[in-house]
Amino acid sequence: MEKPETVKHAALLWTTAIAAGMIETVLAVSAIARDSGLDAGVWMNVGVRSVIYIGALVLVANFAGGRRWARGSLTVLLSVVGLAAMVVPAAMQLRDGASLVSAVGGDGDFAIAFFVVRLVHIAAVLLATGLMFSPSANRFFRKPELVTA
Repeated sequence: MEKPETVKHAALLWTTAIAAGMIETVLAVSAIARDSGLDAGVWMNVGVRSVIYIGALVLVANFAGGRRWARGSLTVLLSVVGLAAMVVPAAMQLRDGASLVSAVGGDGDFAIAFFVVRLVHIAAVLLATGLMFSPSANRFFRKPELVTA
């Protein structure tokens, strides 16, 4: 079965979400560097995020290749855990009276840029998740997986 457009578009949206996460990291590190300098903790955070982004890209590549386990992994790790890590803290700040830009983008010089990139990130995750479970994607992932030695 040929890969449906929904799977191709979902993979592109996942890649967009990952790129947005990388841009968010660059913006955050830039703000920290301007305010207080970069210490070992910041570099450790960058290292952990880099491993996460590489792992996510590997999952997307496997998803695009038709691996069912990758679709499930993307769902649990990025659609549920990753999205919750972005949305829950912002929702709590909104509940406490913060503005939308402040809750999502912070309050530094890069707040508006971070806000826009974060909204793109969230939208890409939501759209990719929806496309991953569209009828054509479901048919594609229902096919037997090729077993290679």
